[in-house]
Amino acid sequence: MSASPRPDDPPSQDDTPDVDWSPLWPHWDRRAALAPGAGAPPLPPQRAFALIARAAEPFRAGTRFMALPDVRFYRDGAQLRAPGDLLPGAEDRDDPQRYLQRLRERLDGARFQLRVAHPLFLDYPLWARTRALLAPLFARLGLPALPVEASLWIGDADAATLGLRLAPRHVLIQLPLLGACALRSWRTRPAPGRAPAQSLRARPGEALCWPGRHWHELGDEGGCLGLALRVPVRGGDAMIAAKDALADSVDAELGADERVAMLDFPPPRAQRGATALAPLARVAAAMRTAVAAGELERSVRAGWLERVSAGALEPVPVPRAPSRLRAGDEVECDPRNPLLRLREDAGWRWAVAGHSFAMPDHPRLDRLLAQLRSGEAARVSALCARESGHESGRGVDPDLVAVLQRLYELRGLRRRGDEEDA
Repeated sequence: MSASPRPDDPPSQDDTPDVDWSPLWPHWDRRAALAPGAGAPPLPPQRAFALIARAAEPFRAGTRFMALPDVRFYRDGAQLRAPGDLLPGAEDRDDPQRYLQRLRERLDGARFQLRVAHPLFLDYPLWARTRALLAPLFARLGLPALPVEASLWIGDADAATLGLRLAPRHVLIQLPLLGACALRSWRTRPAPGRAPAQSLRARPGEALCWPGRHWHELGDEGGCLGLALRVPVRGGDAMIAAKDALADSVDAELGADERVAMLDFPPPRAQRGATALAPLARVAAAMRTAVAAGELERSVRAGWLERVSAGALEPVPVPRAPSRLRAGDEVECDPRNPLLRLREDAGWRWAVAGHSFAMPDHPRLDRLLAQLRSGEAARVSALCARESGHESGRGVDPDLVAVLQRLYELRGLRRRGDEEDA
């Protein structure tokens, strides 16, 4: 699953695992399995529900298209395009149980489920917590070379209303945070009345995992709030990702030419051959150049470095709001967000928490990095002081200050006295 290149300092995780992923390792992408946990949900249910409510708020006024997070409400298995106040609101007071009770009364017994895809980038602590939760799993299996898709759901839908499903491109993981969820799995599409090959049930602190190639039914037991993860495992998706990266490289070369070639049909005798296809030939030539010149490889390497620093959990949260570091500020590395870098042409590409940036060589970069990784807090003025032989002899090196500022905004550094990210 993982691939080179490797960063010069791979991320380390010192958190105690919340879920024991080891029962999954022998059965990964082959059969369903239940991973036990510490008996408590890995994410706070109230905070997860508050994120669902935050993501759903714009959808209460009507359907939104091509928007992230993606919010979908199902009633008895059918999607409602404009659920309105069936979505969480101020009346639910960020209380998932209150919301479940309100909808049970409102829907008069109908089963429902609200699913929010890609919500974690709106809440950095939940995103970072989920990344740390998955780190022990990927440390054993290898980090996916493509993004892991995360969703939150809440509801009381049963298997009958959700229906049979098959997702052959992903391994699927569900972690209930409140209530319980159940899984029934068949190796082939089941005939009516055919018993499942496996039936599993997970409670808060546990995780259900099953291969996408199996047919399955899911159900909420009572009211359930949970985190769902889709881990890509099929090679066809890797081909699509490489094609998209190549298309981005070509677009950078030819993107200004927005015209579509309109070719004569039937072609005149004088234009038979390659001349009439010159617009397409230019695209093909740009593709060959992007591959031969290493542009595609550089793009893939940069994307991989970002993915490693994000633990494959994408999209990633935006950087911190700008806050200028001062010479007297004390900063230290944030152990949750290791500083990763790869050699790139005449400089380096750095990555932190899913973001990357290019940095030209600097004679003091290696020493600065060693000081930051020592684990001790230091003042900006000490980390960036000019060399004694410098012509000015005093003050700080603005290039090194700029590096620290960028790392701080990307959460690779934390400043003494700051509150934790909310």
